[in-house]
Amino acid sequence: MSSPDFSPVTVIGGGIAGATSAIALSRHGFPVTLIDEQPAAGGQIFRAPSPYARQTVRPNHEFSGGDALRQKLAASPVDVRFSTRVWGLSPTLTLDLIGPDGIDQLPPSTVVVANGATERFLPFQGWTTPRLTGLAGASILMRNGGTLPGQTVVVAGSGPLLFSVAHQVLELGGKVAAIVDAGHRSDWLRLGAMLSLDPARLTQATSWMLRLRKAGIPIHHRAHISAAQETETGLLLTVSEIDHPERRHVYAADAAACGYGLKPSTLITRTAGVQHRHDPVGGYLEPVTDVAGRTSRSDLYVTGDAAGIRGMAVARLRGLITAHAIAQDRGVISPQTYETLTRAPLRQLRRLEAVSRRMLPLMNAGSAIPAHLQDETIVCRCERVKAATLRSAVEAGAEDLNQLKAWTRCGMGPCQGRMCEDSARGLLTAACGNTPEEAGSFTARMPFFPLPLTAVTGTFAYSDIPLPKAAPL
Repeated sequence: MSSPDFSPVTVIGGGIAGATSAIALSRHGFPVTLIDEQPAAGGQIFRAPSPYARQTVRPNHEFSGGDALRQKLAASPVDVRFSTRVWGLSPTLTLDLIGPDGIDQLPPSTVVVANGATERFLPFQGWTTPRLTGLAGASILMRNGGTLPGQTVVVAGSGPLLFSVAHQVLELGGKVAAIVDAGHRSDWLRLGAMLSLDPARLTQATSWMLRLRKAGIPIHHRAHISAAQETETGLLLTVSEIDHPERRHVYAADAAACGYGLKPSTLITRTAGVQHRHDPVGGYLEPVTDVAGRTSRSDLYVTGDAAGIRGMAVARLRGLITAHAIAQDRGVISPQTYETLTRAPLRQLRRLEAVSRRMLPLMNAGSAIPAHLQDETIVCRCERVKAATLRSAVEAGAEDLNQLKAWTRCGMGPCQGRMCEDSARGLLTAACGNTPEEAGSFTARMPFFPLPLTAVTGTFAYSDIPLPKAAPL
């Protein structure tokens, strides 16, 4: 048997999956570096609340769970690098970083990608109007900042976060004018029956729904916000039924929170050349992994929601199993020990996986919306590209997203298509009949986000610039 390999491991992402994996890896004896863009561990769900939020938001499992996770991480030997982002990587997995001390690099090592999920946005007429925010953004503002997005809010989109945000608005003393859900009511009823396999989620969901029903909030299923107009006092929002667009409702509100589920963050894994596939149930691209997070690259693992959206409980189990898998792959533990350590987590994972898969169609319920966008609707807000421009490109022969990008600049802005890719893909597949796999994805580019010029150039004086000698007369 070969000797154990204790070479360094880098974990990207300090949410529940990444932090759990980093702690378990350190217990196996690996030198571990954890990189996270937030100032403290916790990710989106366990994000550290502000002092003001601790005073204004009722104590909850997210606060206590996040505090416990941060305490465990602080007590471990993991080298944490907070307020640090990965902006690029080389074919050898050298990581380009930017943090409090500027630009830096980490040499090649085994990498665990646990950078979570990205919220999915679907445009409508007026969606770039101020006072509109994503569901995740509204949740962070309330749960971690203790501040309402507006006193009266319309909550729209799809997936469980829709009802969570509505509940948070009520908790902080706000009013929910309406809940606009792209999913079918029957899908939620079927999910309720499945939640018997996950008692914690069932208890929470029941509590939310009872509170929302008691408040008398109108709930529109199989509907979406089709237009937003700014007024002197706030917003005027038009709600249309997806299957019967002529049926409309109008609501006045101070703000609106809108988001259509989550999708894995794949910029890093696509740049690394990992094999990906399109999940037709979730409606998103995800890296191909086994149950332990192994990918088509032996030195790169993906865990948590970055491997496919399954929720908090599954993310924790995935992070733990991935850490044990690396220990086995490196010869630190035997296959028998791996089996012993993962037996209970894998059993839990299989049970929760069934519930999580049932939620995916609810998060992907708005997939038909992009096909019916009005021509004047802005799809790519970075480059101000409208639906009519994209349709013209498809008529001219564009058959995949990168052709569409090259011909229209859709996806070339600072967000690199994070906000417009799903809408552009839906519009393209509807217009030319291609499958999502044939439509593909925007090519990932480095840097993954805009970098400050001063971070790249450093500090220098004009006299430091080498000048060529003058040409002879």
